[in-house]
This record gives sequence, structure tokens and C-alpha cells, in this order.
Amino acid sequence: MTDVVAPKADYWDTGFVIDEADLEHLYNHLLETETPLTTEELAQAVIAQRVVRETEALKRREAGAVPYLPKESYAVGQRLAFSTPANVIGTVTVVRPGTNPEIGDFDVLTVEFDDDRPSKQYVGRLAEHPLNHRSVQAGDAEIAPPEELFERFGAGVAVKLEERLHASSDIVRLAGRWFPKPLLASINEGHLNLAEAVLDMAGGGPLPTEALLKEIGLPVEVNPQLQVFSLNYALRKDERFDEVGPAGQVLWHLRRLEPDAVQAPPQRLVPVITDTDVVLTPELSQLANEIEDEWTTDPLETAAIDDVQVILTFPHRRAGTLPLTPRLAALFPTAQVTERVRFTLVDSLNGERLAGWVVRPGRYVVGLAEWYDRIDMPVGGLLNVRRGERPDEIVLTASRRRPTREWVRTAATSSEGRLAFSMQKKQVSVNFDDLMVVAVDQPAQVDELWQKLTGVSFERLVVDVFRELAKLNPQSAVHARSLYAAVNVARRCPPAPIFAELVKRPYYTHVGDAYWRFDPSQYSN
Repeated sequence: MTDVVAPKADYWDTGFVIDEADLEHLYNHLLETETPLTTEELAQAVIAQRVVRETEALKRREAGAVPYLPKESYAVGQRLAFSTPANVIGTVTVVRPGTNPEIGDFDVLTVEFDDDRPSKQYVGRLAEHPLNHRSVQAGDAEIAPPEELFERFGAGVAVKLEERLHASSDIVRLAGRWFPKPLLASINEGHLNLAEAVLDMAGGGPLPTEALLKEIGLPVEVNPQLQVFSLNYALRKDERFDEVGPAGQVLWHLRRLEPDAVQAPPQRLVPVITDTDVVLTPELSQLANEIEDEWTTDPLETAAIDDVQVILTFPHRRAGTLPLTPRLAALFPTAQVTERVRFTLVDSLNGERLAGWVVRPGRYVVGLAEWYDRIDMPVGGLLNVRRGERPDEIVLTASRRRPTREWVRTAATSSEGRLAFSMQKKQVSVNFDDLMVVAVDQPAQVDELWQKLTGVSFERLVVDVFRELAKLNPQSAVHARSLYAAVNVARRCPPAPIFAELVKRPYYTHVGDAYWRFDPSQYSN
């Protein structure tokens, strides 16, 4: 290890600044290797080059040259060391006053360089200049093997380098790797049309970039990694293609062949209202958070867990989806860029594998419709979700049991065109939440009613559903959880706006726990 020579303690740490010479070196390095590199790999290259620069700067200092800074005063004959261009020494041959009333007094220096390059003019005694803000100077670094310096300071250098690269318009990042945009392999419209045809033949995808390259045929002299990077960049800019791989994987799909529920949220899942300005009672506020509706605007912070239980509501049962609640969102795969991710659902009972999609803007997961039907999943049924053995797998466990006939709330359309509820015996093979179970015998008819009820006011809808549920209880009391589950058969809504109706309307009376009664004397149609 080389001896430490009067280092500044912050050179490689807080005082480290990515400068133009660093970027120029990285560009040349990427050009020579023709290989996109990660931020960490580029940080290693920066540190290695800085060791070279600082070693040369130390030699220059020993030869009598001082680092050039625009704010300092210089005299004829003084030897200066320049960081841009890097590792260059020159001698001041002329010093004259500058003339620019907008920036005040300053000097103009003429510098003759030691090599063959032509002389150049610089400024002196100029207080405001970007080069004055360097907090470390050439020759002030601790000089050690680059590997050792990267181990000690690499994380901090990588953070600063990534910030600088993101601010640059001529270098791009894909899948965690960087490469200069002007140096990308040429991808033309013909290549993209071939990629579309390959994906079309594969049912839309998903396919990795390497599979597309086999059919496209870029020049063999282009580095294979650069081929992948260049095609990924071109595909990402073309609206026909969607990058749907989980983080760490790049997979491409034709956007037009994605399931309808991926391209646009099913209407059943679109909430009519998500928030309320009514202050709920502490009990109702806690209950609203316990339900964990994906559209709850202010969910409680809960510790991340590896196994989440879901109580399935009618909108998700009907759409064949799962709610992407905050806790579930932490389990499901994410992607580098896209908000739609293709992954695999696995049935823990028999190992059945299903194609799933995470649609983060809509806060739902697609791909469970056939599986729900196959296991006869009830509304209010209990389902556990956990990570699989692979990053792109999610394991589902329905709380199955021996089929038995149970009394459950059942929704249907009434002759008056309203949503009616009754207690009926149904065969159930999955455990359920007693307060949120709802059987729907004729979902198509309920869908038609759902469309008709869009013109009914929210207040009236909640009243009608509440009074229907009250008929099913000997005390005419309705639990707030049951009201939430039943209202969502007719209109998608998180619990808070529904519970707000209980608080702000005089015809609802709290009778203990989370049960409420309806007082018709306080209500007028």
C-alpha cells in the first residue's frame, strides 16, 4: 500500500465531487468496453482513475505546480496544475486586468502548457466560478489501492455518481446499467416490427430480450450485452411494448395483447368515492383500517409480514382480482420502470400455476377468476397470500374445508329493481368471515342492477342496503363490516365514506360494539 501523503479527511467522503473529467473517463471506458455497467462498476472505474489523477497531481505538486482555482491571484512565471483538462501543467506568461463591468475586477491569465497544446487564457481573482466550489484539491487524496478505497468509500461515491448520471441527458439507465445514448447500437423500425411479430407469435409474451434478439439479428460484431441494452432502450420508447418483468428481470409483452383488466381497471373496482371529511368515531376509524381496503386513503402503518390474510369482497370476486393493499403491495413483485408486472400465482394445495399481473395504478392483482370459480371461493372467503420461493412467484392458500351447507346472506335483485338480501343455505367449501360473507346467485342480474343504481344517490343506496340487512337480524341491528361488504355489491366504495353515513345521518343509532339500527321516524324519502 502506498503511503498516505497529507490527505484531506473528506476527499473520498463528504468532499468528493463528480467532475467533468470523471464523466469523460467513464464515457471513454464505456466506449472501449462496449458494455453497459452498473453504478457500482462505474464507481470503481471513477475511483481507479482518481487514484491515477491524484498520483499525477502529487507529482506535479512536488514539481512546484499549484492547483488552479479561478478565485486565486497568480503571477507571471507561476506553475499551475489543471484538473480540466486533467493532469496538465502550464506556466503563467501574461497577467492583465479583465474588462467586464457585469462581473467586477478580475485578471486574465495567459498560460503556456508543458506539452504541445496551444496556449490558453484563464481567469484569476474571480470570486464566483464553479471551479471555486471544489471542496478538495488535486493531490489532497489518500492514495491507496482502488479496491481498498472502493470498499471503504464506494457506497458514497456511487450515490453521488448516480445523481450526476441522472442529471445527464446523453446517458441512459436500463435495468440498473448505464450507457451513453449516442453509442447505442442502431435499432430501426424494421427491428421493432420484427420484435412485434415475435411477441405476437408468442401470444403477446412475455419474452426476455435475448429471445427477441435471436430473431431480429443485430450485427454479430456488436457486444451481446450492448445488443440487449440497445434493444431494451428502443422497446421502452415504443408504445407497442410493455416491460412487465419483476425487478431483476426484463420481460416484454405486447400492450395490445395484455388482458383487458391489465390495460384498464374493471369498472367493478373503480371507487365512486374514496374519502370523507366526516370525523369517524374511534371505533369506526379503527374498523375502517382493519378492513384494509386498497382505497383507504389513510391506512394505519403496519409492520411488514410475509403472510397476509385477505377477506375477499364482491368486486374482487366478480372481477377475478385481489386488492393491492399496502401490506399486499409489499409482497408482490415490483419492476424497474413499468407499473404493470407479470408474475406467477401458485396454489399451495396442488401446485397449480396461474399467470398473474400486478397493476399498481389501479391497486389490484389480475389472474384469479378461473381459480376462484374452481375452488368455489365465496365473497367474504378467507385467503392467505405469501411470497414464493422465487421473486416472481406468489403463493395462495384458500382456507378450504369439507363442503357443508351454511346460512349466509344472499344478494339478489328485487321486483322493484332494488338490491335485496335474504338468508339462504349455501354449500360452502372455504372458510369465511361471518360478518362479510355474501352469496350472489345470479351475478349477471346483479351486474345489470349495478348499472341501473349508478343514478341513485349514495345516501339512498346506503339506506336501502342497511334496511335490507336489518331484516336479517332479530334485533334489526347491522354490523358496520356487514354494511361495507353489502354496499360493495352495488357500488365500489372503501369503508370510510360508508361509515361516515352512520355518523352524520340522524336516522342511524349506535347500539354497541359496531352495530347500528335504523330509526324510520328520523328518515324521510
